[in-house]
Amino acid sequence: MKTILSIFVAVLAISCTQTANQIGKPVNTNDAISVNVGLEKFKKEGKAEAVLFGKVDEVCQSEGCWFTYQTETKNITVDFGDAFTVPKNIGAKDLYAVGHFYNDTAEDKSVEVKFHADGVKFK
Repeated sequence: MKTILSIFVAVLAISCTQTANQIGKPVNTNDAISVNVGLEKFKKEGKAEAVLFGKVDEVCQSEGCWFTYQTETKNITVDFGDAFTVPKNIGAKDLYAVGHFYNDTAEDKSVEVKFHADGVKFK
């Protein structure tokens, strides 16, 4: 019984350390582009899929259900649907996100570019 418990604890420790900085879908950081480059590419080409890298500005303080990336102009909101949440203390940290850009129409009929993340990885 001690052997089985020891093996279980070892496997649990290894699996936790490998995914501690990963939430949601796996993020291939080798494919990452800056938020500004991704945003410009989306506006020019309409290309929606991307792995983004940038600095977090604000984070939803009630649930961690969204955050904003800092950009050269207006910050871009990143949401996750109901798939996961992020820690509330990630403001000013570097973060990777895999997902897609989309246009969101506000109540006043203005269109805002947002990013839906399927997974995030902390640097």
